[in-house]
Amino acid sequence: MFASNEDALVAAKATYTKYLALGDTADGTDSGSWKEYLSLTTGSEKQGVERARDLMDKNGWSFTGVTLFDSMTIQSSQALADSTWEIRTYLCLDLSSSDTVNTLGESVVKADRPGRSPMVVVFVAPNRNSQQLLISESPIWSGSNFCS
Repeated sequence: MFASNEDALVAAKATYTKYLALGDTADGTDSGSWKEYLSLTTGSEKQGVERARDLMDKNGWSFTGVTLFDSMTIQSSQALADSTWEIRTYLCLDLSSSDTVNTLGESVVKADRPGRSPMVVVFVAPNRNSQQLLISESPIWSGSNFCS
């Protein structure tokens, strides 16, 4: 699917940029913007996004600001046994320009939340002929913080 790790990185960056931008502006779960945002996910990432949205809706919270990332690098890029593709990346997620607020506009984010977090983001092609990447997981990196 990708001729080089550089091509895979370009595709991963484009997908993640779109994912964050859509997540920042997605409306309610019945909206087109929410469905478009969710369409960029699969597997555990999709389940986590749905749970997070349910929690926000249940508590009357809303998101403000923008979510950014930088320093994306390829950990691995490989064809899988089913002829699909997987790209594992490291990146720094930047939440310093965003917040989650209650109905009074007060932040519900813990004061000690880091502004930047190291992440492992995994992208997969949904089928072997697809040129689209989906985000399948995005855990916080458990090793040393490379985003300092």
